Amino acid sequence: MLLLSEGRDRLAQWGRVFGGAPSSRVSAASGYGGGAGGGRAVAPVRFGRRIGVVALGVAVAVPAVLPSLGGGLLGGQGDETGASGRGGGTISAVNPLVSLQSSLNAQDNRVVLKYRTDSPQLGEQYLRILALDEFNGVKWEASGRPLTDVPERLPNPTGLGDRVREGAAEVRTSVSAAQTYAQRYLPMPYPATQIDIAGKWRYEPAGRTLVGDQLGKDRFQNVQGAQYTVRSLLLRPTAAQLQAAPAPNPLVREEYTKLPDNLPPVVAETARKVTQGAQDDYTRAVRLQDFFAVNGGFRYDTKVSSGTGSQAIARFLADKEGFCVHFAFSMAAMSRSLGIPARVAVGFTPGEKQADGSVNVSMRDAHAWPELYFEGVGWTRFEPTPRSGISLPDYSRPEAPAPQPSAPSALPSSSASAPAPMPSQAEACPPELKKLGECGGPAAQQDTGKGAGGFPLGAVLGWTGAALAALALLLLPLLWRRRVRERRLAARDVLAAWRELGDSAWDVGIPPDEALSPRRAAGRVVVLGKLDGEPARAVHRVAGAVERALYAPPGADVSYPELAADVRLAGTALLAAVGRWARLRALLLPRSGARVTAAASVRAADASARLSSLTTRLRIPLRGRG
Repeated sequence: MLLLSEGRDRLAQWGRVFGGAPSSRVSAASGYGGGAGGGRAVAPVRFGRRIGVVALGVAVAVPAVLPSLGGGLLGGQGDETGASGRGGGTISAVNPLVSLQSSLNAQDNRVVLKYRTDSPQLGEQYLRILALDEFNGVKWEASGRPLTDVPERLPNPTGLGDRVREGAAEVRTSVSAAQTYAQRYLPMPYPATQIDIAGKWRYEPAGRTLVGDQLGKDRFQNVQGAQYTVRSLLLRPTAAQLQAAPAPNPLVREEYTKLPDNLPPVVAETARKVTQGAQDDYTRAVRLQDFFAVNGGFRYDTKVSSGTGSQAIARFLADKEGFCVHFAFSMAAMSRSLGIPARVAVGFTPGEKQADGSVNVSMRDAHAWPELYFEGVGWTRFEPTPRSGISLPDYSRPEAPAPQPSAPSALPSSSASAPAPMPSQAEACPPELKKLGECGGPAAQQDTGKGAGGFPLGAVLGWTGAALAALALLLLPLLWRRRVRERRLAARDVLAAWRELGDSAWDVGIPPDEALSPRRAAGRVVVLGKLDGEPARAVHRVAGAVERALYAPPGADVSYPELAADVRLAGTALLAAVGRWARLRALLLPRSGARVTAAASVRAADASARLSSLTTRLRIPLRGRG
């Protein structure tokens, strides 16, 4: 059980890396410290190894139930460097999601934008910043694309046909940005047709976004305090038009259905199960949306650790909790696996209407959503996030819905044996009411304490509970290790992330060496871990960040937005480089737990010594009875 504590700061043994050697007691107890006290760790470590052997023996019987490890769903956090200056220029690969989660959790939900609009459908007035169209297995990002001067009137949106264009309304929106909001990408309704704004801006045609031009060395145009007017189209495609959409342009399909080689098979498998029986891309898209937003059992939680890697999508499908980034990234990846062109848009939901008719957009309105491409309609918003205040688009409610298969689940549905609801209850109920549980249906049967045929339900539940408790006990080291990992990476602290990287290496058989500098320690991990390519570069980037954090002058900028993504990438690669049993050992019985075993032994010895000393000082006489 001592392994459950999981070595909170295991890499403290890498001594000088953290600006000082560990305390003599901890160093001695760990067995890695210098000096004469090092031998005291032998007994605790051996005890920890005995525990490990027993746990590993039990674990071999249940490898199939282990959750996947690695990746992180929001790992891709890029910088805000982007457009080059005059003339042509390109937009660099950027990811504006660095602050999205912190915005959603902000205590001061300050207003960042205020606008007035003549749109007849305020619920469709999303303010889009840019689209992330490239998924490299580590993160989603905006691919590098050429920039042009901002045209007086923007060209027609890609893929928009005459029939849908004729049914669209042109909307005028006047926006005022707060002085505290310094975004380089211009938030505006999609698709914009004309923008009136002062300053130096550039236009990226594929994403239909405006990005601030370079004003000088390390200075760029941004939206801070800007007042601008946007004319845009309020597109109103029908479900029938989307359902009848022809095959997408081959070039669009080729570019926007690319997926990384390391995407876990469960992503595509789940997409196929959810959309089984669907005859067209529109129906598949709606089923994916409803799987996340309505009937898949997912829960909205902004506190979940973020990440964008391939493994993180698989973990999200298993854990079924996250915030908009998780839902958008997962639906986009699953859509691509089905051959539907997809990308992820980042921006704001419509905001809150005020008494004077204006609308306030606050930090917590930050949002991400998938855009799917349909020929004749163009890029179309879907809404998989089950978040309060967000409604499903009208066109994503099929006019004549077909019965949908149950969403895949690891456990049988609790309603599998219940009588089927009448068509008026199940098929005619809109998704919003399903989400609120207001679609009616037969009342739940009372629990009689027995199953069908008088079988003792209590006994079944008792045995099931015992089995689950045993399984939970077996998985405690794995779950605790995961909890520590998420806590460290969520802190965005370089030294905590360095400890996490060192622990990941130790778990696969590379113990830390306190005598090495961060740079040499990183080289050792790369060589012994058999890393190359991007994972190797990630290890060295983290080591460089550690050196900057330790040795940079006071006040120097040591921020590292992609810290968590790099640590997750390296950890995943370290696991992938070892054999199956070594990987199982790293998951179920992390070697770094030996430090906790030793530390606990030291604490117990200290407590015993203090108690003995107290007893000696008090000299309490023993009194006989009578």
